[in-house]
Amino acid sequence: MESALDDVERLLPERSLGDILNETFVIYGRHFAKFLGLAGAVQIPATLVLLAPIENAAIYIILNLISLIALVSIFGATIYAVGQHYLTDSVMVVDCYRRLTWRLVSMAILAAIFAVITIMGLLLLSFVGVTLYSFAVAIVLILGAYIVPALVGPVVIVEGVKTIAALPRAFELARQNVLRMSRDLLVFFLVAFGLGFVLFTPFILFFPSETDALSRTLVVVSLIAPAVVVPPVLSIAITLLYYDLRVRNEGFNIEKLSQEMGLAAV
Repeated sequence: MESALDDVERLLPERSLGDILNETFVIYGRHFAKFLGLAGAVQIPATLVLLAPIENAAIYIILNLISLIALVSIFGATIYAVGQHYLTDSVMVVDCYRRLTWRLVSMAILAAIFAVITIMGLLLLSFVGVTLYSFAVAIVLILGAYIVPALVGPVVIVEGVKTIAALPRAFELARQNVLRMSRDLLVFFLVAFGLGFVLFTPFILFFPSETDALSRTLVVVSLIAPAVVVPPVLSIAITLLYYDLRVRNEGFNIEKLSQEMGLAAV
């Protein structure tokens, strides 16, 4: 007879890249409406804000900060949602954002870290040549810089650790898996980009040639679908990668996840 511990360990196995991608879409599909609600709650208002007239650089920076905060909020809420899936086979959007609020300052600091890396990445891309090789090298360097911050989110939300302590904890998880994580993050971003492109493409056929209010409105509306659908995919995949690192390094299982998230496993 199989023990309860055997069942627990099977629920959080070691995963290859293919396993993570497959499980990502299994989880997403199982709670699709909830994930849309989770993302839409912040992404729809954040995207509609883009309709505001951009009169100077300050407004442009503010609008981009709003978008970044929305993405980090979805990231944090989705991390908790994945844990809910494994522990309760359900996703409660309100509880996900309640957990996010519990570590709001830490996630705000994480947003600032992402912002700095993104700005530095854009500057790097502006300085490299136009060859495919130099562009690819720059992208790899940028993704490499995201490795530790990407793990900070799950450490903060799952383990309840504040940012200052979460950074060395994330580094500890990542330091022996840099190449693997760089590869996996690249694939995750490519999958997210491809999905966003598929959702955005139909609107291109209807873009008016004029740069008037109607054109700008259509652009914003065309951004809402990718903005709501795509972020949970990337967030789920990163969360599963975090689980896998802990499974391989620490024997992470459902019992430990239940203790850290304060949820009873069904």
